Amino acid sequence: MNSLIQLFESVLPLTAADKALISEHTSTETLKKGEKYCEQGKICRKMGLVTGGVCKVVRTDTGGNDFIQYFTSEGHFAVSLDSFSNQTPSEEYITALTPCTFVTLTRTDFGILEKSVEHFSKIISHLKEKALLEKYIIKSEMFVDDARTRYKKLVQRQPSIIRRIPQSQIASFLGITQYTLSRIRAKQ
Repeated sequence: MNSLIQLFESVLPLTAADKALISEHTSTETLKKGEKYCEQGKICRKMGLVTGGVCKVVRTDTGGNDFIQYFTSEGHFAVSLDSFSNQTPSEEYITALTPCTFVTLTRTDFGILEKSVEHFSKIISHLKEKALLEKYIIKSEMFVDDARTRYKKLVQRQPSIIRRIPQSQIASFLGITQYTLSRIRAKQ
């Protein structure tokens, strides 16, 4: 739980009572490789700060093709934000690519903390804004950068995941074949 409290305190200070309340309303959750944290078509009723492992966030098009939107690892949240916030069916799913551990906050507990922790809404708003900006930048770069540049930026942003997830997942995220990824890596 300390990692979630530390993240919140990096935005705004919390009182001892706030910290105790947050600890009371969060839990630790683990997933095995391949298990889903959030399912497409179902309402996302939890959000989790990844404290160990790597997940992929995936959307499926009308043709049934999966597209990896991004990877989430330690220090980042695993959540279908629109579904969690608006309680609507999720348009994406989140799957563990490695064994994962999360500090999880249910939608019910989130509501309790919104009402009980003085700066909770400001903290969450700041973290959402930061995450959405990161996702916007990544999506924008996917349209304008070539494969080599996209790979370099992934390595810069998330160097630890490159060694922990299958190359097929990285190639899929980058929108290239594994062969092309091997050629790019060989020239590094």
